[in-house]
Amino acid sequence: MDDKAGARILIVDDEKVVRDFLLRFLSKYAKEVAAVENASQALASAKQSSFDIVFLDIRLPEKDGIELLGELKQALPHARYIMMTGYAVDDLLEKAKQQGIYASIRKPFDIDQVLGLIQNSRETDKKNILSLLVVDDDKSVLDFFKRLFGDAGKYRVLALEKGSDALDAIARQDFDLAFLDVVLQDMSGVQLYLKMIETKPNLDVILITGYTDRMRVMEELNIKNCLTKPFEIDKIMAEIERVKRAKGI
Repeated sequence: MDDKAGARILIVDDEKVVRDFLLRFLSKYAKEVAAVENASQALASAKQSSFDIVFLDIRLPEKDGIELLGELKQALPHARYIMMTGYAVDDLLEKAKQQGIYASIRKPFDIDQVLGLIQNSRETDKKNILSLLVVDDDKSVLDFFKRLFGDAGKYRVLALEKGSDALDAIARQDFDLAFLDVVLQDMSGVQLYLKMIETKPNLDVILITGYTDRMRVMEELNIKNCLTKPFEIDKIMAEIERVKRAKGI
């Protein structure tokens, strides 16, 4: 593996011996490796660099790895998460899998397994996976999209309730398609739309609304891509296929 073309890796573990070992080993194969010992340091690091892979201990002193996993995914939605454990914690690993982790490994580590995960992750990145952003202050809508696009082999989904978080996300990450509610609690969805396409002019945005009177505003802005609630799955998938064709997927 060409280390210059390698991934950016974050290690989160409260055991110094584990951090030091992985730091030395993974530095041979990665473009950047950072190692931290607790949740607050991990979240701070996630804001400073766009890591591709996160090795995350399932048990940490400040909060468990499952809780931290959810918070890290907000900051690093496109990263691959590899949970680490030295304990029999099948229940926690099952929760982690439900959150869409890439893999899990047990301590003491099998070096070949660790290296294989790094290599396989790079191969996975070469696949045609659509990156989707969903912004809606209705949790049931976010859950709907996460279930609909739950196949991690085809889609990566970042679901956010606040417009401000969405702006932060698109400033840090590239998305193939965004679904944006017209009505949000912290700002107007239309205003957010205009800011989003100003930041990323090529971002494909589909506005969603449950209010027919909002359609007039969208027509005035010449916004053609719009979905109404309750959703028709066929129409959503038609938009997905449209984006795939446009990107040659």
